[in-house]
Amino acid sequence: MREAERRWERRNMTDPLTAILLQASNLIDKYGALGVFLISFLGNAIPYLSMPYLALIAALAMKKGLTLWDMVVWSVVGGLGAAIGKVIVYLTGLGTSELLPEKVKTNLEIFSRIAQRGIFIAIFLFAALPLPDDVLYIPLGIARYPLLKFFIAVWIGKVIITFLSIVFGQTYSAVMQEYNISFSRSVIILIVITAVLTVIIGRMDWIRIGLALSERGAGYALVVAGDEFLKALGIKKLIEIIKGSSSSSKSQ
Repeated sequence: MREAERRWERRNMTDPLTAILLQASNLIDKYGALGVFLISFLGNAIPYLSMPYLALIAALAMKKGLTLWDMVVWSVVGGLGAAIGKVIVYLTGLGTSELLPEKVKTNLEIFSRIAQRGIFIAIFLFAALPLPDDVLYIPLGIARYPLLKFFIAVWIGKVIITFLSIVFGQTYSAVMQEYNISFSRSVIILIVITAVLTVIIGRMDWIRIGLALSERGAGYALVVAGDEFLKALGIKKLIEIIKGSSSSSKSQ
């Protein structure tokens, strides 16, 4: 790990993003897995203002050259920090519930009880994907969805997305070094890729996918996910336009 880290530092001492990453790297060097926990916690604890902490963790994984054991530890501990951060978001919703009319609270609580299985899957999916999850978690706090179930679903999801981010960072690092691309440029490319994927995934209806999974199984959920992915890319709309144009031409 140290050799990979020294190699990055020698090549990138003048890169503008190196100072930020070195500060985060020093935090991990000083506190170990607790540093990953803190980064993940801070990246998730402020409602609607989550920082792109996964891009930072992926960049640090690029820099440090982690072993498989390190990757597992970072994922579990980082997932725990992220889940605890989201508990604060949940509690924000819970506190807000005191300000709502009794009828609204009752309706949300009834909805929470009726759709518990589907909601658990939705919580997991929102945690395991780069989605704006606070838009789901705050209403769940208002609805008083069971906190333990909420925490378990979020933790599992955050462990998965943290691990995938680390694996991506490691693979991406090898590619960038192969083509001799500087560390700061590779991080900028990583952030752009993350932003594009976030927009695409954010445009997909994950509630619909979660309900499909809970009601009709994984096979049907994959079909629905594929349909939503095409919608997010605008391909379905393009196909409809082409079909419309074709129908108009035939009618003429």
